[in-house]
Amino acid sequence: MNKININFLYYSVLIFITILFRLYNINYDDFWIDEIISFYISDPSITLNEFYHRHKTLENSPFLFNFILRNYFEIFGYDTLIARYLPSILNSLSIFFLIYFYKKVLKGKSSLVLFILLAFNIYLIKYSQELRLYSWYLFIFVINIYYFYKVINSENIKSHLNFFLFFLTSIFLVITHPFALIIIFSYSAFLIYKNFSKKVFKMKLFKLLILINCFSAIFIIFFILNTTHQPIWIENIDWKFFTNFFFSKFFGSRLIGGIYLLILVYLIVKYIKNILFETNFEMFLLITIFFSYSIPIVYSYIFNPAVVDRYLIYLVLIVVLLMMMLIDKIESKQLKLFICGILIISTIGNFFTETTFKQFFKERTVHKPDLKSVLLEIKKSSNFNVTLNLEKTYLSKSEISNAFESYLKNYSKIDDLKIEFFNYLVIDKEKYSKKIWIICLNDLNGDNCEIPTIFTKFKTIKEISFNSVNVKLIEKVI
Repeated sequence: MNKININFLYYSVLIFITILFRLYNINYDDFWIDEIISFYISDPSITLNEFYHRHKTLENSPFLFNFILRNYFEIFGYDTLIARYLPSILNSLSIFFLIYFYKKVLKGKSSLVLFILLAFNIYLIKYSQELRLYSWYLFIFVINIYYFYKVINSENIKSHLNFFLFFLTSIFLVITHPFALIIIFSYSAFLIYKNFSKKVFKMKLFKLLILINCFSAIFIIFFILNTTHQPIWIENIDWKFFTNFFFSKFFGSRLIGGIYLLILVYLIVKYIKNILFETNFEMFLLITIFFSYSIPIVYSYIFNPAVVDRYLIYLVLIVVLLMMMLIDKIESKQLKLFICGILIISTIGNFFTETTFKQFFKERTVHKPDLKSVLLEIKKSSNFNVTLNLEKTYLSKSEISNAFESYLKNYSKIDDLKIEFFNYLVIDKEKYSKKIWIICLNDLNGDNCEIPTIFTKFKTIKEISFNSVNVKLIEKVI
């Protein structure tokens, strides 16, 4: 009874910690331009045709998350202050469901360790407070692998429902992000491997995967044909990538990422025979890890750069889950405690160095564009004519301007904010005010915040830089 009560206390504390770190100061930072785009696209007051037009003009990913976000705003109101609660909740739920999957379905023995590693993972916390698709991506991925496990191991009467839910979540996954195709491909590869190694052939599941793959192929062709732009900001693969495979980002630093990578490699080497010949769920996880790196790398060298850490965010869950499943196989109690101890100490130790922890004791550091300081500076002045520097963006300049204007109109952190926003590429030059504030976002223009060439008869009379944003007050030369 006491053990049950203690376990209940541990889980309750970890649930509280998971939620707290994802909700506390959730609106401290302003939106990145990507978040502004999601907010703009998901406006519930526009028609579905306008929603789709905005999406395909500004986004590089399928529409599902923005459609879900649109419905969320329809129910709870179109407000920047409540926007990030949706990804934060989905991020927490993905962790809770993975813990349930590991403990109840996979019969894992180290659920508290798994819970700690995910609850304190700074990468997951970071994306829980971002109005982008990645928390939804994690959530639907966890649900999807849960039902995949069900369909490959279930022969009971409920299997029809499991098959349907696996199919449905696979479709949702595909229309969430293009990299989800890697996961779908990994399902097929795992079943083929299982068929050859164990002579286990599940015809119904193969047919279902053929259907999912056909849908995926048709959808990705439709998606490519209807995408109006390609990302040009993705850099070529650097040699440093091959030293840690994003583990430094996934787990907080090069040191902690290196510890995770070394432990993962050690466990895989130690149990490689079990993984290869038992053909259990560990094999599927290993196959997914392999293709998640190899396919984007090959694509990047043949076509265009495509290796981006957040596109592979689901690997954080896969890597930690695989490690826990392999740790469960260790017979030596001392070795098991040693490895778990190293993982817990390094994860929590790294967490103590992060803003997410330090914010409880001192003023939080601004990590995103500090638009609040910019707008307060403008509010103090006697001039409220504002425009956004659009010189370097590869996206639709008019739509980016409209998105930023929408964000300013819905900005809730400053009372009585009076701003006359305009798009300098559209308005008649003769109507330009004598003084104009030009906001330049680093995530839109990089470090190039020169005055747009259209303002040839203007000079800078004031310039201030805040975190990831520059603002200039320019005046017409008479």
